[in-house]
Amino acid sequence: MNDKKHFPILIPERVEFLKKTESKKCVFDSLTQLLEKGQSEVSKNEIFDALIAREKLGNTYIGNGIALPRAHLEVTHPRAALLVLKQGLNLSAADKKAIQVFLGVIIPNEDHDRFSIMLSEFNKKILLEEELETIIKSGNTEKVAKYFDTLLTNSKI
Repeated sequence: MNDKKHFPILIPERVEFLKKTESKKCVFDSLTQLLEKGQSEVSKNEIFDALIAREKLGNTYIGNGIALPRAHLEVTHPRAALLVLKQGLNLSAADKKAIQVFLGVIIPNEDHDRFSIMLSEFNKKILLEEELETIIKSGNTEKVAKYFDTLLTNSKI
């Protein structure tokens, strides 16, 4: 189990900055393409369908302009993709903030409980992070990936 903890969840190749996007569907299309990179365990359609199915259960907005769409799939390791929008999407968030940061996560079915705890801890940490805006504005995919990966993998799981 320890090897999963050290497996990078977010890598620079799965971080993208977009100036503009038309809709939530476009966001999920982009996240799906990013999550598909570097893996062959699940198809693009499986990823997209699972993300959309989870979103239909309830909005994955966690606050402060951040959404955490996620899906449980038959994969061996969790993986994440980060989409940062220059102009956020207004999706009727409770705090009235436009959503600028979408962190899509695929979670292995077999470790559902362990990774659900990880995401819960991530939610608490990310909302308290003061340097988040500075890191994102850097536009540096390596720096952003490392920052989010550290927040994800340093959870007590």
